[in-house]
Amino acid sequence: MENLLSDGVFTEEIESEALDIFEANQAGYNKREFVRYMPSKQVMPRCFARAEKAISELSVRDDDVWISSFPKCGTTWTQEMVWNIVNSLDFKTAKTTSLEERVPFLELTALTENQHMENVKEKVAGTGLLNSIEQVNNLASPRVIKTHLSIDMLPKDVLAKKVKLIYVCRNPRDAVVSFHNHWRVMNGFKGGFDIFFNAFVGDVCGFYSPFLKHVLGYWNSRNDPNMLFITYEDMKRDLPAVIKTVANFLEKDLSETDIPELASHLSFKNMKVNAAVNKEAVLEIRRKMNGAEKGTFMRKGET
Repeated sequence: MENLLSDGVFTEEIESEALDIFEANQAGYNKREFVRYMPSKQVMPRCFARAEKAISELSVRDDDVWISSFPKCGTTWTQEMVWNIVNSLDFKTAKTTSLEERVPFLELTALTENQHMENVKEKVAGTGLLNSIEQVNNLASPRVIKTHLSIDMLPKDVLAKKVKLIYVCRNPRDAVVSFHNHWRVMNGFKGGFDIFFNAFVGDVCGFYSPFLKHVLGYWNSRNDPNMLFITYEDMKRDLPAVIKTVANFLEKDLSETDIPELASHLSFKNMKVNAAVNKEAVLEIRRKMNGAEKGTFMRKGET
């Protein structure tokens, strides 16, 4: 594999029984595939190396809005909220155009091994079969972009240009349960929750670990004027208030009728049946790619 790492970035092998057991119980990646990317210490698959430098050097626009989180912490919910605020509550498009196209997942292609790309022909956004970096580069402004990268692995200009950056966090007790489901339906994880939990608390739970370091990286920058730190629990508790906070951060005006209308659109009941956001098409392709089990991306939406 061609190594395209940035200067100063290197990989470190992980010696962990919890990781060995974790990898033996999944079908999304080869064994011994996960390594630490230094100096950030973020765990990612080896195949990420082919795109790390391109991601670090990505051209960032002044009017970009970036959304980051550890996986399964409210990212999809936040994406849909932010995209609608930026696009003047264009609910027609929000219900007919896939969220994967409206808010591309920057590093997704870099997470997908070539062997799985060869299993299917359908080039569906959100599956890793499209060039996600190219997708981001070709997106019309103002762009809303999703990533799960730790703050020190973001494209350099995200922080240098001080573009809008929203981070969403979730209680780890709920995040790990949802992340386990994610690995079952997206990456063919066959192990029980105890195996998954041991890898999670051992900081080797597949991509983007460790959880606490990920959260703290953004938390420590929460007072930067270009950064907004929100939580899944606040969205569950008082979604209209979070919508108002996000709109103010993005310098977008929402009327007193806009806020409840957007809150209704973002309700779990409506999100789960909205084909543009519930990822049913993505799940079907992932099943063909790696034999993941049939399931749903949005489970209960509870805390």
